[in-house]
Amino acid sequence: MNAELQALKNDVKRFIGRKFDDTYVQKLKNSDDYRFKIVKGDEGQTEVEVRYDGLIVRKSPEEICSEILKNMKESASEYLGTPVTEAVISVPAYFSNAQRKATKAAAELSGLTVLKLITEPVAAAIHYAQDRLNTNSTLLVFDFGGGTLDVSIIKVDGSMFAVKSIEGDSFFGGRDFDQMLLNSFKSAIQERLSVNVFDGRLLRRIQRMCEDLKKSLSFRAAHSIELYCLGEDANSLKLTMNRQQFDTLIGDSVERALGIMTKCLKGAGLTKENITDVLLVGGSTRIPKIREKLTSLFGVNKIRTNLNPDQAVALGAGIQAAIFKKEFKKLEKYEITEITPLSLGLRLEDDLMAILIDKNSSIPKRSNPNICYTVENNQKVASFNIYEGERKNIKYNNLLGSFTIDNLPSGKAGDIKFEVVFHLDEDGILEVSARETSTGKHNKLIVTLGEFRLCDHEIRQCIENAEQNKKDDELFDKYQNKIQVPNALIFKSLQ
Repeated sequence: MNAELQALKNDVKRFIGRKFDDTYVQKLKNSDDYRFKIVKGDEGQTEVEVRYDGLIVRKSPEEICSEILKNMKESASEYLGTPVTEAVISVPAYFSNAQRKATKAAAELSGLTVLKLITEPVAAAIHYAQDRLNTNSTLLVFDFGGGTLDVSIIKVDGSMFAVKSIEGDSFFGGRDFDQMLLNSFKSAIQERLSVNVFDGRLLRRIQRMCEDLKKSLSFRAAHSIELYCLGEDANSLKLTMNRQQFDTLIGDSVERALGIMTKCLKGAGLTKENITDVLLVGGSTRIPKIREKLTSLFGVNKIRTNLNPDQAVALGAGIQAAIFKKEFKKLEKYEITEITPLSLGLRLEDDLMAILIDKNSSIPKRSNPNICYTVENNQKVASFNIYEGERKNIKYNNLLGSFTIDNLPSGKAGDIKFEVVFHLDEDGILEVSARETSTGKHNKLIVTLGEFRLCDHEIRQCIENAEQNKKDDELFDKYQNKIQVPNALIFKSLQ
């Protein structure tokens, strides 16, 4: 496999299911760290161009993932001696619904039937808890892999696995540490030689050495790399880095990871004292600095190092597959509940948002009926606008869709009443229904969140923006409440 294809295989998960104009796709597109070219597809989708056998090949992330899965399917079929046609596939917890749909499409393109998409922290938790189902525990899964960081808090109560909070970053992983090392060594080489000796081949060689160095420093005090035949003078260099230097280099990034973990705890309304077990998942959790920080925060007795960080997710997904095929009796009765990353609600009069399903609510979720009233005499049409987000003012939130109920009976403003109900199912499909109570007239909107859902970066921005503007929102809410009909959700008619 050439270097471009290898780089693409390692990084494709970072932009699957994203549009070309996504903030992070643009960041990737303009970065010098990637050896493949990111281009815009005919319908605004993300595609990549790579060189293969002397040709320029254009593929979508879904097509690339399907080729990877097809290769895995063929390898598994050969090893097992029987065709593999079904799969349970793990995805990062912070994947948007659109990214999950794209992953499922890639699997189907490879010829696999997807039994279930399971989040990676949940898969790891299943593997860890398979022998501990009779105990109550609160797990913090710190999943730090090569490309992504996911932190999830999962409550295990007998056979119930309930996700309480998720935070993460789909553009933060061990690969970023490799890049930091590469940049550090590039600077050191330039200082010593005073000439630019870098070409694509040399950079790829140094990058491979940086990855080896990172792994080596997990169990050694220092590591050296040696480079030969550099530049026209065929210079040779030996560069050494010790663990303390490496810790300093990645220090800010480690704090960034801990900040994500702290937000996850806050989202669940928990403190570190409430956590019973910290599961270290993903190869980057082998880095001593990360383990030291987590041990300092939670105490040595809560850190679980008896899981293989590289295999825990795959083993948990394997258990899930066995359950589907009725081959794992011990866990047949277990249940998993996932959560929604943003609040869902309705637009009120004067642009207030009424939240019907809160952020971090377990799904499936059905809201209680909410009573709404007309705002005009003899109003004939009522509109219902559906939003997701954390701001009080709907103009800062994301519009998911809208629908109307028309031919309303005559009546004074406030006399005509509606019941509105939200239902969010296990697959992330939101159904909003509204019914006029006197006549029974009703309508509904089915919103497939995969088509409208914000990407993980935008989700984080929504939450952070709400936190930063909390005081403004409280003032906005207080002001609007003074001019509204008390205790009523009221909607403008469409003119």
